[in-house]
Amino acid sequence: MRVRRPARPSHALRVFTGTAALLLAATVGGAAAPRAAGSASVEQDSRGPAVAQAAGAAAASPTAAPRPQRVITLAPHLTELVYAAGGGDRLVGTIDTSDHPAAARRVPRIGDVARLDPERLLAARPDLVIAWGDGTPKEQLAVLRRLRLPVLEMQQHRLADVPDSVERLGRLFGTEAVARAEATRLRAELDRLRARYAGRPRVRVFYQVWSAPLYTLGGSHVVTEMLGVCGADNVFAAERTSGFAVDEESVYARDPDVLVMAGSAVEVRDWRARWAARPRLRALETGAVVVADPDLVNRMGPRLVAGTAQLCEGLDRVRANRAAGSAAGR
Repeated sequence: MRVRRPARPSHALRVFTGTAALLLAATVGGAAAPRAAGSASVEQDSRGPAVAQAAGAAAASPTAAPRPQRVITLAPHLTELVYAAGGGDRLVGTIDTSDHPAAARRVPRIGDVARLDPERLLAARPDLVIAWGDGTPKEQLAVLRRLRLPVLEMQQHRLADVPDSVERLGRLFGTEAVARAEATRLRAELDRLRARYAGRPRVRVFYQVWSAPLYTLGGSHVVTEMLGVCGADNVFAAERTSGFAVDEESVYARDPDVLVMAGSAVEVRDWRARWAARPRLRALETGAVVVADPDLVNRMGPRLVAGTAQLCEGLDRVRANRAAGSAAGR
């Protein structure tokens, strides 16, 4: 099985990455692009998310004064995390794909996933730029360094990192009460999901995020953890690369019980048609297909918990249909 570089990202992959760089750097090859020497120092918090403070930034400690008042985010999920932490009113810029919550659509755009506009960056007068440690392209970080802007890099790899990141931002902004309440809600919902689906019959899942080439996620991606919460196993969990292209034969060889499609309505129609033109996959023959909203399941923000619930509900419907079919056949 070879890892191939996709030619053009779909909607599902755009929301999955937040920036094109994660697809081209972190998922293809399994690691983020290397940093320039001396560009940042990294602090690993015991609660999970790693934070890097770029050279020349105002303060390395999340609790240091003064509090950031003019913030720019460089990924859609970071925008969502800022709002969840109670800091949405401080946003003065973000990239073009930041569209949630609704208020985020009114935040000025300073570029897109491929390019930042230096003039807009400077005009926004940010006192903090929040970048994605795994996904912000090194070229964008270089622009920020040249402009001598303070940069905070954040990473989220696990479900627990989402509420942890909300709390961390709350401490940074001085909005601890709002952030703590949201983080508590997210953790409680995750605990509820784990308790509800514990002991469910295991199902084996192929998780599709693109079709040309056929693209999936491996064991190091949070999707594998989400499936585990739902009582399901990723058939490509043994692959430690976060995301990669596979050939159809490798999917047939693994014979998944369920096919999960994380794409837009248009994409899912196309993916179904592509599968229909091939030899029939057992999951398709039995109707064991779950469609997941890519905005919920592919962004490492607060809605990832709702996405996990959606995924679990879809997989449970497959189990129920299978049980009903078995009962009818007896």
